Amino acid sequence: MATNAFAVKTALRDLAKARPELSGYQVTYGFPVRSPERRWVFIGEVLWEDSQWATNRNREEVFSIAVVINCQISGATSEDVERELQRMAEGIENGLKANPSLGIDSVVTTDFVPKKLVSFPSDQTYEGQLECLLRVKARL
Repeated sequence: MATNAFAVKTALRDLAKARPELSGYQVTYGFPVRSPERRWVFIGEVLWEDSQWATNRNREEVFSIAVVINCQISGATSEDVERELQRMAEGIENGLKANPSLGIDSVVTTDFVPKKLVSFPSDQTYEGQLECLLRVKARL
């Protein structure tokens, strides 16, 4: 099966690991281990939305990659945790602005889109998750 999704997913993970805003966060290709650190970024699920012929020899694919950012902060509030999640997402977004193709020539466009934000108390800490999608259009 020809697809750019695996290369893009790997490049996105590498970009997130290199961002100074994510220093101290566990960044994984796929879901973290069963007992993940309480500050992690998960580059996960791939969903192919469309694939069509652009010319008689080239095909374009559209897919999205799930990005989940999680953090837990002792003695914090919901607002503190949500601000931290936003800061982390901005780090990824800034990396994508600087390198929208992720160094992959066949990538036409990328768009980093927030989807869901949740925060909740957890044993004298506050924890939260921000779920995002990286939408990609690429040529094969």
